[in-house]
Amino acid sequence: FSAGAAAAAPGARRLQNFTTLIAGKPLQPFTNANFQPVMDDVYGAFNAIEEKSDTLQVWTGDSAFLEGSYSKGHMPYEEHFQGIQRVQDTTYMYITGSGKTAESGQFFVVNVPSRPKVGPLGRNYEEAYHPPENDAVAKVVNFDSEYWHAGGSSSFGNYFVVGAEDSCGAASRMFGSCNPSSRVHFFDTSDPGNPRELPYKLERNEKSAGAVALTQEADGRFLLLVARADSAIMDFYRSTSTTSLDTDPGFEHFATWSKEEMLVMAGQSDDFLSYQSLGFVRQKDGTIFLMGTTRSDVGLGKDYADLFMVDNTAADRVSLEKVGRKHLSCKRHTCNMYAGGGVYVASPSTLQLYATEWEPFQGEIWINEFANA
Repeated sequence: FSAGAAAAAPGARRLQNFTTLIAGKPLQPFTNANFQPVMDDVYGAFNAIEEKSDTLQVWTGDSAFLEGSYSKGHMPYEEHFQGIQRVQDTTYMYITGSGKTAESGQFFVVNVPSRPKVGPLGRNYEEAYHPPENDAVAKVVNFDSEYWHAGGSSSFGNYFVVGAEDSCGAASRMFGSCNPSSRVHFFDTSDPGNPRELPYKLERNEKSAGAVALTQEADGRFLLLVARADSAIMDFYRSTSTTSLDTDPGFEHFATWSKEEMLVMAGQSDDFLSYQSLGFVRQKDGTIFLMGTTRSDVGLGKDYADLFMVDNTAADRVSLEKVGRKHLSCKRHTCNMYAGGGVYVASPSTLQLYATEWEPFQGEIWINEFANA
């Protein structure tokens, strides 16, 4: 749970248009937005995200949570929410959880049918501070009985990706004594209320999977990031397939990045935080960005989102340059980005972030939505 700093690199990069060049190499513009919108200006949209959120609430329902689960009420948590993702152009969201009571990695299928499918969801409760009856957890998906610590997740079009880590206690995890092996699972979400696990997995021996991110490169290959503890080390994979993820796309590891390699744009702080959720965002000129969410001071400080520009032009390496930071503010006790955060691209001009707390409170789950103005 440590948050170390990385050395800064000299020199500023012109953010007015990025010149469609990274490391002197021309970029291939994105022409395929079938899975997720391609943004016009990621840097501008990121900087325009409002500091304060709209809040939603959903009922936990009668059957999704086992008796006594997700109810500790204080840190350190062993059973807690870890990531939140909205399914593209729907009112469904998936909240990942470390299911100690169920002895399974799991995620909760949340639906807010009272809100619009496209664009920001917005607040769903009135002065009574309770959501509509049908805005609730629809079901729970238990997906890994060996590794029950589910991590930060990623949603890309009709695909959902989540990693699961060794099932050990909070103290062991804090001091790094857990088995570091992990497994990454892939789901088809074309029917968002009934996600279907796809017939392949990514096994990671002696490597954890605290957060994942998925996107598609301009040449059609899929790019998968699997981050180890606190995202201090990131492993990158490329697919051999360029069409879909319905069958095994043949992900092959091609690069490992560590926080000591981080480049820093002039004017940005050179600290690297303990990112609990990560998400790729594509820009139409071919640039790929990565957003990380967390809370400082081991979950006790302030909530932040940081923006990195990704250089993925080489066949055997990846470079990350920190280019932005946003301080985010939720209503008290309604979110903690050390628990659950997630990135969502609503349109070429609309970028959103979602966040939740460690666990439900009095039969309800709070969800915070941040959007660019």
